[in-house]
Amino acid sequence: MGDYSYLPQQSEEHFAAHNRNDLNFIELNPLPFCLICFSLEKQSSRQFQDFWNWFLNEHSTETYTAYMIYYFDQAYFENDFEERNNSINQLLYSATFEQQPSDFEYLNHQIHIWIAAHQATETLF
Repeated sequence: MGDYSYLPQQSEEHFAAHNRNDLNFIELNPLPFCLICFSLEKQSSRQFQDFWNWFLNEHSTETYTAYMIYYFDQAYFENDFEERNNSINQLLYSATFEQQPSDFEYLNHQIHIWIAAHQATETLF
């Protein structure tokens, strides 16, 4: 796992709880990058698919969950900077990377720029 908010031990405990079907532990300790806890139940938006293609190629991400889709949509359609920033941080909590990024603040900033650029492009067409 390549997320930045959870220690490997927490991840191991979480997935062990899935293996033993310990629903109480899982309910109290969901992990945003867990495909079991946040399974993909609905089709994602075109905006998310565009974002994911960019994010996957630029930042060597591995997979996404419903958690990431939800917070991407929150960030994408939010006009308030602080609220958007909080949603982007939540999105990053759910990301797994092939190699841990060294600067998550910079990555957050890049996502802000990607959203603004994508929205500007949408209004032109």
